[in-house]
Amino acid sequence: MGNASSKAARKFPKHVEPLARTTPNATSKRPLAAEKKDQTIEEDARDPHFMSNLSRLGAVKVDHHMQAVRPHQKSREMIESRVQSEQEAASMHPSRNHIQASTLSFLLDKTKSTASRQEIKELADKYGVDLEKIEMLTQYVTSPSINPNSVVRKVRNEDGEEELSVMAIWVESQA
Repeated sequence: MGNASSKAARKFPKHVEPLARTTPNATSKRPLAAEKKDQTIEEDARDPHFMSNLSRLGAVKVDHHMQAVRPHQKSREMIESRVQSEQEAASMHPSRNHIQASTLSFLLDKTKSTASRQEIKELADKYGVDLEKIEMLTQYVTSPSINPNSVVRKVRNEDGEEELSVMAIWVESQA
């Protein structure tokens, strides 16, 4: 994003050439703007279809009791809600059907390898989620699985830091 290579690629012109004041149609020599309204501008302003549509709409009705929309407020509320949900899921006494996103991903991955409804029920009980919620969720949402043959570990430096890369695969549940 802030790399020097991306900044070097942006070259702005040294001088700006003035734009032509004619329409894109080369045959027309009528200017796009004028100081005073002439006959052609007046004729262009008279659009019978536009005027009939405007009259059909009627007068504008303004609701003076509307509240102003503040998108930044909605975004903040959404983020605060997510933070609160994650805190509830991470608490010592989590409520039913509230788990962290990483745990949900793990749970969805585990349900793909289960053979029976009973095994899914045991997983749901273990993680504090209703069986019906898991079944409904797995109909519409899945998580990527790791291809065990694609795991590549590289040592990054002399301290022994590793870089792990894996290939994600999509597996359908067996149940």
